[in-house]
Amino acid sequence: MTYTAVPPSASPPGSRTPVPLRLAAVHRRGFDPAEAADGSLSAGDRAFYTDLVTAGGLPVDEEAFTGGRTTYAAMVSAMLPELAPRDDFDLALLAHATPDATPGWPLSRLERSATRTGLAFAISDQGATSPFAALRMAVNGIAVREARRALVLIPEQRAVYHRGPIPGELRARHDTAVALTLDVSGELGALDCHHHSGVAPADVPGRLAAQAPPAGAGTSRPVLIAGAGLTRHRGAAPDGFEVRTVPDGMPATGIWWELAGQLADPRRADRTILLADYDARRGYLGLCRLDVAADAAAERTGADRQGKRTHVG
Repeated sequence: MTYTAVPPSASPPGSRTPVPLRLAAVHRRGFDPAEAADGSLSAGDRAFYTDLVTAGGLPVDEEAFTGGRTTYAAMVSAMLPELAPRDDFDLALLAHATPDATPGWPLSRLERSATRTGLAFAISDQGATSPFAALRMAVNGIAVREARRALVLIPEQRAVYHRGPIPGELRARHDTAVALTLDVSGELGALDCHHHSGVAPADVPGRLAAQAPPAGAGTSRPVLIAGAGLTRHRGAAPDGFEVRTVPDGMPATGIWWELAGQLADPRRADRTILLADYDARRGYLGLCRLDVAADAAAERTGADRQGKRTHVG
């Protein structure tokens, strides 16, 4: 985990209990590597990745060095205009499962361009469940007490500079990014997020069932958006849920991409959406429950532009 720190006075001892943040907006965007301005790797970056790959005992993919790619810095820069006017953050978290296509610090773009960023750091060591770890901290005010607004940015790119094996649930086949804005008055719904470790496969069904809403709650059947790791344990889906799986090749962004589509439906009713993914190798289970209200969704919905972007909020 890499982070930049703020002075201790920013979160003094004895400060009041943090106010839970709610979901205010969701943006999703796809990128075409063929149109990326990044071009091929520089000689320095190519040498860096060659040393990194060979040091790990993996074969280098020479073709990947000259292929199209979209760096996380480019994704941040492209999505920043879509965050306005909600571009003043007490906390900004970058959560990803796949490595960046170019070494660097993409959140520096956000720090320079947003009205205010506050504390900013990245989470990349939790695999596909990294977004759940980020949301747990953002929603519950763990990282910054008294935060009023937070950004969780989930980028993902498919460029890989080696030919070694990659677990299927972590193989990205698209360049995509999803931005979740949270604030104290978020109108899209209340969030309850958890990131558990040491969870055995046999324990997953019980953890999911515990998140089911009470009988008679809401007007629609609750939805379970299941990540690729969870769909390998389809028997874990609790009764009563409408199960939605994520697009293939989107290990970290897929769940949140599907969530954007769910929230963009102007016909949505009061319902619970449970987002979940499971990493059986590490025993990580990510759970996020969103209680959605059936209000003026159509007024807050932006349609996909050329099939690449969706904005809710």
